[in-house]
Order: sequence, then structure tokens, then C-alpha cells
Amino acid sequence: MKHFYNIKGVFFDLDGTLFETAPELVAAAQKTLQKLGLQTVSPNVIESFIGKGAENLVRKSIELSASGASDRYLKLGMDLFYKFYDEIADQSKAYDGAFDAVMQLNHKGLKLACVTNKPKHFTHKILKEHKMDQLLDFVVSGDEVEKKKPDPMSIHLTCHTLQIKPIESIMVGDSCHDIDAGYNAGTFVVTVPYGYQSGQSIKSNKVDLAVNNLTDLLAVIN
Repeated sequence: MKHFYNIKGVFFDLDGTLFETAPELVAAAQKTLQKLGLQTVSPNVIESFIGKGAENLVRKSIELSASGASDRYLKLGMDLFYKFYDEIADQSKAYDGAFDAVMQLNHKGLKLACVTNKPKHFTHKILKEHKMDQLLDFVVSGDEVEKKKPDPMSIHLTCHTLQIKPIESIMVGDSCHDIDAGYNAGTFVVTVPYGYQSGQSIKSNKVDLAVNNLTDLLAVIN
């Protein structure tokens, strides 16, 4: 197994990496469709839309249900989705080993961050509910940067804020967006096998290490 040396920071994606958020996202999307008077969509299909931002999830769900007529419903649909999701977002569960891994990496003195495409309000709501916010040095959400992942902007911002170099950092995620963002930013890239890949393979020569559980990081960093 590959080991990483001289690492000063570890950055985690949220949806599908730290937290299993699909049940709540799917439930909010289904309620949105029902409120719009549209047919609900298979939960597995909605889950496949996760990972590219809330607007993409809502748009794709509406397009499928309304046979492509998403523009007509999108603005109201987004308002409804955010309302319904806000009621249940903090019910998401951390993946097995996620909290322990973050806590132990924190105790090792590493700078830790959450780098997500999720809107700031929901990001902080989930992290705070699980007290994970107390272990992180920085959090950047999708609506706080001009360009979301896979653009490296949010990772560059994180490195600048924490005053560490990309080569001293690891981006940990579950999707091609995380892989491309980390690779293009110049960090090392680690993937987890669970999460939301939007139907895309995460096997890539851009990935430095694939772990089965976030606690596996403890044995390979420094």
C-alpha cells in the first residue's frame, strides 16, 4: 500500500465520502416532484444524480419526470427542494470510520478541511449536527467559490487559507469530480469505494491510493 510523507493537510469531500446523504436528498427530491404535481422517480435514478450540485439533481429529476420540460418547473422546484431538504438534512449519517478517522488525523496535528460542492447552509448543518465541524480547520462549499469541483479553485483556496502547498495535501473523495479537482490542483488523491459516482468509474491513473475505509488513512500518512 502506498504511503504518503511530509503531508500537512487532508481535505475531504462531504456527500458520499464523510456522510451518506442520499436518503435525505432522494426524499427531498421526491417530495419536490410530488408538490409540483409530477410523477416520482426511482430512488436509484435520483441517487445517480448526486454529486454535481443540488441544481443538477433537481433539474435532472424534473427532466425525467416531466419529459424534458425542466425550465418551466426549475425555479419553484429549487425553492421546494431546499425547503424539504432543510427539514431533514441533518439526519444524514456519517460513514463507518469517518468520524474516528477525522478525529485521529486531527490529533496527529494535520490541517483538515471539508471541500464540497454542497451549499454552505447544508454543509454546516450536517457537520455541526455530528460535531465534525469542531475537528476541521476550514470548510469551503460550492456556493462560496466561482467554480465548483472538478475545477481546482476550492482546493487552491483551501491550501492558501491553511498556508500549505498542494503537494503537502491529500484530497479524499468518492467521485471523478474529486479526483479531477485534486489532480488538477496538484494534491495527492485518495478514493473511497462507496459514495456517489454518477455512473462513472473512479479507477484512474490520477488516483494515488484507493482505500476501503477512511480509517485506512491513519496507517499511510506520515
